[in-house]
Amino acid sequence: MSGNAFHPVATPSSHPRPDVLLRARRSVMEAANEMRARRTRQRRQVGIALLVLAGLVVLVTPAIWSGVSDISAGEHFFDMPFMVVVLSLATLSAVFAVCLLSWKRGGHSARDDRG
Repeated sequence: MSGNAFHPVATPSSHPRPDVLLRARRSVMEAANEMRARRTRQRRQVGIALLVLAGLVVLVTPAIWSGVSDISAGEHFFDMPFMVVVLSLATLSAVFAVCLLSWKRGGHSARDDRG
């Protein structure tokens, strides 16, 4: 075997043409920009979800506190104040579940599929 088997011979057509090189460079830069934008969008979505969760926790905490203090004061489960607390907790839990489901399904909207 000759020593040229592992060293290709340089021919004039072995170098890429400048337009092909520029096109490849542009496509790589575009992909990098899209990845950066997607990462930023995902961070923003996580931040909004955490903000909504924190808001719901802030709204639910007084209701839980009131319910626990009513039960510890000797009230029964079927007294009106405790029923209002249970109803508000159920409503806020349902709102949280709807928000969570819509956020989970809304991750792939038509707005994200523009490219």
